[in-house]
Amino acid sequence: MNLQNAIYIGKFGLAADLVRQGVDVNLRGPDGLTALMTAAGFGLSGLVKQLLAAGADVNALEPQMGATALHKAAQSGSPEVIGLLLDHGAFLDQQSPILGDTALIDAVLYKQEDAVRLLLARGARTAIRNHWQQTALDLAQAEGLDAIAGFIEEREASDANRVGSLLLIAAVKAGDRVEIERLISAGADIEERAPLIGSLDDDYTPLGIAAREGNADIVRLLLAAGADPASPIGLMRGTSLHEAGYFGHAHVVRELTIEARRASLPVSDLSAQGPYNGLTALHDAVWHGHVEAARALIESGAPLSLKTHAGQTPRELAVLYGYDELARLLADVDAA
Repeated sequence: MNLQNAIYIGKFGLAADLVRQGVDVNLRGPDGLTALMTAAGFGLSGLVKQLLAAGADVNALEPQMGATALHKAAQSGSPEVIGLLLDHGAFLDQQSPILGDTALIDAVLYKQEDAVRLLLARGARTAIRNHWQQTALDLAQAEGLDAIAGFIEEREASDANRVGSLLLIAAVKAGDRVEIERLISAGADIEERAPLIGSLDDDYTPLGIAAREGNADIVRLLLAAGADPASPIGLMRGTSLHEAGYFGHAHVVRELTIEARRASLPVSDLSAQGPYNGLTALHDAVWHGHVEAARALIESGAPLSLKTHAGQTPRELAVLYGYDELARLLADVDAA
């Protein structure tokens, strides 16, 4: 008997024995589900823990709807299983390709109050819409699930309060240098982060926002106060230098590299590659045709040979997009 069949017919002891014997825990059954998906759907926390320890793929998708083990756990309503999956790297806000449902949306649809509460506590975003353009709150209200709707509304109010408490980020967005200096002197957290709520500022730091907005004076001030230019920010997990390159802020590039080095401040990592696409800050500048930002990055020592996940150097990216001036600039530097 194989692992999947053992779980389906309730022989959980046998399933545990098979895992201990070293069977392939990622082998799929006829329905395309893995043992982890099935165990999560049944709410079998002990078996889920054993499967994860044996190397079960926590983010595998089943082939018909694109659901994950976390979706199955949300449907069954097991907070313990949900917690185990999240602790082992499950993507909290993964949307199923066919429906666009997140685990939170599924927990609402299946009226699993405890699962909803845990997912919200672990940071599930409430603004995500499925392919019918419904949020979790929309669905709860439509079904008359007052308690669940209340949980979501409480989280959204809490998020709003958190955003309102980020005074340094607010001052940076307003470009208010006096207020920034006052807050820094008062001990404000220089690395405070915007919460993941579905806004453009999600997971940005003050330095990341200043770099994005092109405010070189504030970038310099934040660096002097100890802001970390290497810290990954935003949903793309790039750095402040990526922001400067992407938006073409050559003066910010220089503050993060050349001027920072002159002032003995922390210097951005010119070789840092974004985990989503493998782009460096120089790739980002080239991608959007920003000649002066690219020049500033080259002058700062940005590497020319690193490749994106599509295998392209910055010069190859410039050729691809028809940016002749950038292509010549990169070719000349490469030849020098």
